[in-house]
Amino acid sequence: MEILSLIAIFAVGIVVGFINIVSAGGSMLTLPMLIFFGLPSNVANGTNRIAILFQNGFALYQFQKNGHLNWKFGLLLAIPTTIASIYGARFAVNIADDTFDTLLAVFMVIFAVLLIIKPQRYIKGKFNPKVAIPLLGVAFILIGLYGGALQAGVGFFISLTLLMLIPNIPMGEMHGLKTLVVTIYISVSTFVFIFNDLISWKFAIALSIGSAIGGSIGGRYASTLPDKLLEKILIIAIIFFAVILLVR
Repeated sequence: MEILSLIAIFAVGIVVGFINIVSAGGSMLTLPMLIFFGLPSNVANGTNRIAILFQNGFALYQFQKNGHLNWKFGLLLAIPTTIASIYGARFAVNIADDTFDTLLAVFMVIFAVLLIIKPQRYIKGKFNPKVAIPLLGVAFILIGLYGGALQAGVGFFISLTLLMLIPNIPMGEMHGLKTLVVTIYISVSTFVFIFNDLISWKFAIALSIGSAIGGSIGGRYASTLPDKLLEKILIIAIIFFAVILLVR
């Protein structure tokens, strides 16, 4: 039975790795799946991060190969995000399972609503460049706190922030920045989960291999693939899993 679970998680990893790179929100599916397969919520939270590291590593290679990585800007954004993510992770390791499940379900619903209404359409380009720079700093501190604690959907919040405050950013560069920032902060904050023994390494390896494959494919097509259909499927899946988590 455990072998079947690992095979299922591997398959989920391929799909989620692809989604995380070409769009965002794959972890909104991974975390509930890991929980449904019997992992405690904080262990599922830590395990998911190992897979994201593998997935992003392969995706970064593709972004670099395609010339979509702005290293200087990405490193600047990653500094406040990484510091904040450590505090978020320290908060997450002590959350009770039922509280985590409820928080995750609530943010899943928020995420689905944002995907539907697309607030960037109404705010994009509205900020004065002088205001946009400090807002980026504040936004990425909040993103770091959220990413360190829950992680699920953080790529969408990064993309939303960049689209609102840097309206002319090319899509390929935006996805590259998102991937680079997440890779840097998660490389640091994941140690909080490792030190607290909150990683299921069997599930992490299966999910990582699948996510790496999906992330590599996603990095190849992130700047060209239309994601409207993917968003619709993701919204339906997120709402479905959110309801199940709330019922639990």
